Amino acid sequence: MGIIEFFRKIVEVKNNDLSFLNVGDIIWARRYKTPEEKNKIKMGHQESPYVIIKKNRNQVYALQCTSNPHPEIKWKMIYYPIGRFNYEMQKNSYINCLKEYELMEIQFVEIIGHLSEYDLNQLKKQLYILINSNYRNKPKIEKKYLDYKISIGDIIIQNDTKYYIYSIDEKYLYVYRLRKHIKKNMNILINNMYYSFIFDRPEKIRLKSNYDLVDTFNTGEIEIINKYREKSLKKYTENKNKLLVVGSIIDYNENMYYVYNEDSEKIYVYEIYFNNIMKPKMANIQVNGGIYKTYFSTKHIKKSNLKLRGYKVRRCASIEEIAYNNKIFNLPKNERDKERKKLSSSIRSFDKKDTDYFIPMTILKNENSEKYYLIINREENIIEVVNINNIGDTFYFELENVCPFKYYRMLSKEEYDIYLKKIQDLKDTIALFKK
Repeated sequence: MGIIEFFRKIVEVKNNDLSFLNVGDIIWARRYKTPEEKNKIKMGHQESPYVIIKKNRNQVYALQCTSNPHPEIKWKMIYYPIGRFNYEMQKNSYINCLKEYELMEIQFVEIIGHLSEYDLNQLKKQLYILINSNYRNKPKIEKKYLDYKISIGDIIIQNDTKYYIYSIDEKYLYVYRLRKHIKKNMNILINNMYYSFIFDRPEKIRLKSNYDLVDTFNTGEIEIINKYREKSLKKYTENKNKLLVVGSIIDYNENMYYVYNEDSEKIYVYEIYFNNIMKPKMANIQVNGGIYKTYFSTKHIKKSNLKLRGYKVRRCASIEEIAYNNKIFNLPKNERDKERKKLSSSIRSFDKKDTDYFIPMTILKNENSEKYYLIINREENIIEVVNINNIGDTFYFELENVCPFKYYRMLSKEEYDIYLKKIQDLKDTIALFKK
């Protein structure tokens, strides 16, 4: 039995009754329940802060805090930081979200404080995302304890599309869509993860519609996103003023189009496809030295819609290339395949747009050697790659007109961290022998 002072009232703790504790309370508690467990823990580490996360009847469960999170765990959903100045603690602490512990009377020492409404809501969101992820370890916390409130800085998913919430009112979430594929020069790195926002087309979603929470940002990360948004919108405005002409490849409404004709009200286009598989009835066209795939299925876009939604001119074909593309369009469909093979054999270039996806965490396949490489760094047009089966095979490659690499897949964060650690260990070993 123990006696504690709680809000200037004397509370007697008996029969393992910790029911006076509430979800969100920060307490100081022992990390052991028996003398045997105590002997296994180093001196100075036998007590630590805990945060109460759920309670039912006489059972109280908490998440353990640490001042030294494991450096190899870099997914932000695993640890939630609580600053020492906010809660009058001796050290900055991190709530470990991987496992909940049932607390016993013998463990309780004292109450430190209570999480702010903001921190408790963010912690609940983080736990919700972790529990619904594919992460190998998860806490066992029922949904009724994770009654979070959606807020600015959250990323939701609806109909297989992700959205970033930048504002909320009584009826709507105001959002920016996220690209399904991360593009170089159009992404932002936050807490070891890449994100690619479409800031030039704000949208809104009904607050009471069906969607799910998949990510959340804190106030510091929201500030980073706001600054990136300002830069992106400035660049978008500059690109929007580029001249649209026949022979242009444009980025419009998340698709790529080749402009083959226009009149006073509309432009006439073919849709450009990114996949590496040539399907029946498809053909190749050439723009600025690159080869692009299309079905030659004609579409039109109103110029008024272009002005309203915005577009970006990617590149323009030369006069010779425009003539060549028109020639391909006028060929019978059974002749296009022959022309495609002839073009592919005569021009050994690659689709430069494909390399937009050549960013760290990406695995590439060398079409010549059939080997697979992981990108670990990129600076402008230079990528640093490592052979995934031989980490000693690391080199730099300049992305020129002749490129043997093709996009294969993205690694998970856990897989990527493992490779980075192996590479760093190898570099440390080499440096040791050079001394």
